[in-house]
Amino acid sequence: MMARVADVIRGWLGWCPNAPAMRTTSTVLVVPSVTANPAQPAGGAGSAGRIKRGIGIATGSIKTLIRNKRLLWFSLLAGIVMLFLITAEANIVANSESALPFLVGIPIMDSFLVFDTRIFLLQAVCLSCFNLLLAGLVLYRSHGSTGKFLKIRDAFSVVSPHAGTLAALSIVMAVAGTIIEVVVNQTQLFGKIVFSISMVVFYLPYAYYLPDILSSVLFFSAIIMAITILQFLLAQYVVPVIVLENKGLFPALAVSVTLMKETWREWLGCILVYGVIALGVAAIAVLIGQSPLLLNHDYDFFLSLSRGQVLMTVVCYGFLLACGVLTAIGSTIFGIAVTDLYACGGTDTVHSVPESETTAVAAPVR
Repeated sequence: MMARVADVIRGWLGWCPNAPAMRTTSTVLVVPSVTANPAQPAGGAGSAGRIKRGIGIATGSIKTLIRNKRLLWFSLLAGIVMLFLITAEANIVANSESALPFLVGIPIMDSFLVFDTRIFLLQAVCLSCFNLLLAGLVLYRSHGSTGKFLKIRDAFSVVSPHAGTLAALSIVMAVAGTIIEVVVNQTQLFGKIVFSISMVVFYLPYAYYLPDILSSVLFFSAIIMAITILQFLLAQYVVPVIVLENKGLFPALAVSVTLMKETWREWLGCILVYGVIALGVAAIAVLIGQSPLLLNHDYDFFLSLSRGQVLMTVVCYGFLLACGVLTAIGSTIFGIAVTDLYACGGTDTVHSVPESETTAVAAPVR
């Protein structure tokens, strides 16, 4: 009786010891082979797409500064460094008669070039400040990749481990800048080019309203600033590589060259945007500088108080002040763009242009 009950229970459970065993096999899903296309750079395929991405980075850097007003602190500090540069240059010009102990003459081929060690020291100090500001800006923009966003004052404290490398970079740039400054001011070819530009842009009517010493100070300071800008354009990725990848000076220079090769199309797009702005400023400068010619050399307009003297005085000083402000703001915009360009260097992934303080820029994969 109990055996029959057990047979009934086994039937309910669907199990029978005499039933044939069931074999299961794994199902194989056949997928036709396909060719995977590599990821294309953001902004579209090819050079045109990458140039377009560079244009987006340039315009995005301007939007970022507008939206994040705290970044203007970097511009303010850059402006203070520029004022220091002008003040120190004024001291050098005013004490030119006592410059002999600071001069070093070096014969080069058929020329005899004179180097002023005060110019070297001035450039070394200013470049150290600019490199520190750029490093702080890069860390402020990119430190969010670690999950913690820095305050501006904290960004500079994080720079301290890289102070030695940044100082070495500043010294190298100061040596190069001093050589370029001497070549520009003391060789015939470049001297004619600089003189021609200054006559077109920076002579009349400025000569009527600027004291001679101020005119000389602004002239030489503008040359130093132009050299500084050129150096940062040529070594744009060195500071980001130093502070974000913790590399020494020479490895950072090598990585910087690699990044420039990888992102030259994006940088070309940035140059198109910034170049249009620079050309607009240059056109205004030429218009002011050539205003006597436009007024048929009516110099009474520039000298008469009842006519255009007050107006042109305001125009000249206002334009110079505006150029200084634009340069200080432009240094911050440049730092933002360099950080974003660094982020897209060495990768094939799509990168969005950071436009707010909460957007982190990750280091490229190498």
